Amino acid sequence: MEPQLLLGSAKMDITPPHPVPLAGFAHRAGSFESVAQPLYARIHCFGQSDREGQSTGALFVSADLIWWGTDLVLQLRPKLQERFGFETVLLHATHTHSGPQTSGSLADSLGLKDEAYLAYLEERLIEGIERALVDKEPVTVEKGGETCTIGVNRRLEAGGAIVMAPNEAGPVDPEVTVIRFRKRSGETKAVFVHYTCHPTTTDDNAVSSEFPGAALDRIEHALGGEAIGAYLQGCCGDIRPYLAEDGQFYKGHRAEVERFGWQLSDAVLRALEQPMTVLAPAALRSRSFAVELPFRDPSSRTGGALEITGVQLAEGLILLTFNAEMVADYGLFVKQASEGSILPLAYTNGMLGYVPTREMLAQGGYEAEGSVPFFRLPAPFDPSVEERIRKAVQQYMNTR
Repeated sequence: MEPQLLLGSAKMDITPPHPVPLAGFAHRAGSFESVAQPLYARIHCFGQSDREGQSTGALFVSADLIWWGTDLVLQLRPKLQERFGFETVLLHATHTHSGPQTSGSLADSLGLKDEAYLAYLEERLIEGIERALVDKEPVTVEKGGETCTIGVNRRLEAGGAIVMAPNEAGPVDPEVTVIRFRKRSGETKAVFVHYTCHPTTTDDNAVSSEFPGAALDRIEHALGGEAIGAYLQGCCGDIRPYLAEDGQFYKGHRAEVERFGWQLSDAVLRALEQPMTVLAPAALRSRSFAVELPFRDPSSRTGGALEITGVQLAEGLILLTFNAEMVADYGLFVKQASEGSILPLAYTNGMLGYVPTREMLAQGGYEAEGSVPFFRLPAPFDPSVEERIRKAVQQYMNTR
């Protein structure tokens, strides 16, 4: 019997109900001053019944957060699995730098967590999962794509050092992958949008879902009905919005956020209007594995495990997640090695820190060295991390 994918979705407002510090910029102080855009958790519960009638399940949450802190994930994931029976839980963040901190294990300058907000976030998450589970119905899966030029590489060599400035020759991923889930009636149930760029358009001290949220709002409105979106953030560690003047980046405001959101949503809506590839059903299955990442200083403690999870939703569609800020080279490697059948997602199920390539570690710069104290790492990673990660991902591809 051909496997049938089931999907239930819900969209929950997770905007802080009281002022809290925002996460992501060390120079920003105090609690937020206003709400420019609400924050949402877009919750998608996947299921599938096997021949014996047993249902398997996977939870995918895309939330307007900077990340899900590792300490928070260690509390939430087993709780959600026990309560709802999920085999796989993917807590993914769009990586907006205009939302609350969710970790207590990082540098205070990245934003202080607020315990009351985290309790509120958990309540909203559980309520949303309960809504999504009763919303489950059979869906088919379609895949399409477009391009978008919001992002630019932010690592530039100048004066013998790596500075944060636009580098048009650097690695970048302009691809927008669009996944549409259709009901039996033909109506759109949900739309996943995969793109690769830091949501750091603005550093205003205001709550904002940034350009991913602005894009999804417009996409959901254009589709009408009850379609719910999800933004899937790629390996954007060294990619940021192309706001530059005289070779230097500058920060925008609400107008620039809306402009980039419009630009991304235009690409998605174009893809949805074109013929899309219908993906054949496949067994809903997942596999997680860990890659130990050593530090450059051999006397330092182990760098910790890079947790990687692959979830197959259809033939030719696997989500491959990382609990770190992965740079663009890793995402491009995954896409090229899998011929586009695997979508790489960073910022999922925790936050280890930036994971650079061997070349970056030799060059230095923020991703390789400057970010280390913010994530409370004892030293930069050893150059061998790139080979370890590529080897592990390739082995996964060969055995999936």
